[in-house]
Amino acid sequence: MKKVLLVSMLLTLCIPILSCGGDGDEEDGINFSDCSLNGPNFSISDVTGNWTATQANFDIPGTSEQIDVVAEGGTVTLNIQGNGGFTLLITESGAASESTTGDLAFCEGLFTVRYDDAPNELETLQGSVSDGIFTITGPVEYDVDGDGSDDQAFVILRMERS
Repeated sequence: MKKVLLVSMLLTLCIPILSCGGDGDEEDGINFSDCSLNGPNFSISDVTGNWTATQANFDIPGTSEQIDVVAEGGTVTLNIQGNGGFTLLITESGAASESTTGDLAFCEGLFTVRYDDAPNELETLQGSVSDGIFTITGPVEYDVDGDGSDDQAFVILRMERS
């Protein structure tokens, strides 16, 4: 099953993926419960609500393998709750929808994702909000080549409020 480890999505200047820590939600000394809903450039309250992607490009770095789910007739929607909870729904053309859930916050000033199905694996991404467009970029896992296995990929999501 393909899945986006969302918002494995937001990357600034190639912020590295954090590796798994030992216990609970601590990651390299980061305790997710100590994180904030307010970031240096935007807050979760700025992006609360429903978003629909106008671009959802996934590519495998160093190769020509890529897919733009939206350009190929699929959809990507993101719902963000005021408490940072999110649901990402990706539907490739002709395929069943795939859902990813978790929490978003700013840990040590970095946009951070904690997935419900992997709470010990925090990821940092880059996000920005400008002129009503929410852009998320960064390293993710997604089955770009359609072989049934997730690939290490890079995503560019551009979304408008829906």
